[in-house]
Amino acid sequence: MAAMQGPLKYRAGFLGAWALFVISAGVFALAVAGEVENVADARWLGRLARIDRMINERLAGKVEEMRESAEERDARVTRLRSRVERAEVRLEEPQDSPQVITVSTAENRVYVRQGGKTVFAAVCSTGKGTKLVVEGGRELIFDTPTGRFRVLSKEENPVWVPPDWHYVEEARKKKLKTVKLGPGELIDADTGAPVPAEPAGGIWTWLKGDKSRRRVLKVERGTVVELAADGTQKELPPGELIRAGKTLIIPPSSVPQRRFEKVLGHYRLNIGNGYALHGTLVKDQLGRPASHGCVRVGDADMEKLFHMARVGDEVIIY
Repeated sequence: MAAMQGPLKYRAGFLGAWALFVISAGVFALAVAGEVENVADARWLGRLARIDRMINERLAGKVEEMRESAEERDARVTRLRSRVERAEVRLEEPQDSPQVITVSTAENRVYVRQGGKTVFAAVCSTGKGTKLVVEGGRELIFDTPTGRFRVLSKEENPVWVPPDWHYVEEARKKKLKTVKLGPGELIDADTGAPVPAEPAGGIWTWLKGDKSRRRVLKVERGTVVELAADGTQKELPPGELIRAGKTLIIPPSSVPQRRFEKVLGHYRLNIGNGYALHGTLVKDQLGRPASHGCVRVGDADMEKLFHMARVGDEVIIY
């Protein structure tokens, strides 16, 4: 009996050790499996995060595309609405009229129609549509007006008398200030600052006494002159901008310095309110919006149009 107990104890010990090994292995396997599962979960979560980012990026892109598309649609609707309004004017053209001049601001083309048939066509430039804020906060928009007009007068070698806004626009391009020079007023020719009409001691004392300010600008006998300290004066050249230091002078509309020749070409057809069909010096801008509202036509085409047109002819701009 004792002899049998020895092997039994050995077998029990062996089985116990083996059972312990199996249990340990199982626990280890479970631990490894858990860790693997954790790693898999981490990778899956990482994958989900990447997918989430991709979805958000694509959604953002779609939203941006939709936003751009909406803006494009709004712009397209505005353009179409404008074209419809212009087309309505165009469709009302009387077919039995002897002669009608039509201007398409969308095409930048000018036509002459006789009895409903086009007998003349040329490229032109119409209003550029830019804005300019002038004194008092008033906003000017440089568009060509649409509607029905008449040729009110015809001019050869027209002279341009630029409005005040021309000086404001030029001054801003050159980063200058503007000041108006009226009859009876004096402006320092070096600084552009207004000078009192009756400085202490009189203008001559003022001119001679302060050598840093020896010249003034004034309107005399219907023209702008420069008055020097020695009493001499000279007339400023006509049709040229007057600059005094960092200031651009706006002279009265009646003086020669406000009259610019050759700017409008050789011919002009006036249709009222300062608008006209005329020649141009900037021929490279023909075919696109570039003017301040008038219809610019190349010299050769403008000459033909001028001789074809008659005072009283209807002008339709659409």
